[in-house]
Amino acid sequence: MSKKIRVKFIKTKDMIYISHLDVQRLLQRVFRRAGIELSFSQGFNPHPKITYGNALALGVESYGEYVDIEIEADLSTDEVKERVNAQLPDGMAFVKLVELVGGERNLASSIEYGDYEFSLENVDKISSQDMSDRLDQLMAMESIMMTKKNKKGKLVDIDIKPLIKTLSLLDYSEDRLVVSAILATGSKHNLNTNIFIPKLLEVLGIGIDPLDVDIKRNDLYFKQDGVLVSPL
Repeated sequence: MSKKIRVKFIKTKDMIYISHLDVQRLLQRVFRRAGIELSFSQGFNPHPKITYGNALALGVESYGEYVDIEIEADLSTDEVKERVNAQLPDGMAFVKLVELVGGERNLASSIEYGDYEFSLENVDKISSQDMSDRLDQLMAMESIMMTKKNKKGKLVDIDIKPLIKTLSLLDYSEDRLVVSAILATGSKHNLNTNIFIPKLLEVLGIGIDPLDVDIKRNDLYFKQDGVLVSPL
């Protein structure tokens, strides 16, 4: 009898530099080394029954990634967690596992928002009050227009304001500050951080390279009755 499990895992340290595809390959190898048999689909090209949440961009630290896994072994979630964590490299770990009983929402299609932190150097020593005021001004705008390439490679104008749910100053010092944001991170509506960060720096008036902004994703959320809820 197979068993379906939803897993919350972290991706930190050097593991932030491996791609989503590499994570998929890694987990399959890790389950083999842990002696846990994965369930496979039927048909001409069988593949392991693993369903991931929204892909994490390269270089982003995360404490809230999700994957649904179906296994053939009759093991408890605690034993699966222990076996897998013994095989995972430093920087990745399963932190919470729940057995699925059926009827749960699909990860890929149901996740709508991500909770992010953006840490950046306060090069111009802007005050905490000015930082907060500028963030409030951004959220008060009726629209925030950006130009991006669509799937056909054409430049199009988009309004990213509906894709920003919250935006606030989380931590501040004269040298560094952290901005908290809940952004659309779903399959239907998604605000790429590569688009968001340049606009954030522009509004804050901080002249640094967007690549110098450290990004952390704390969690992913479903939307249920107007409230954000964790997949676990």
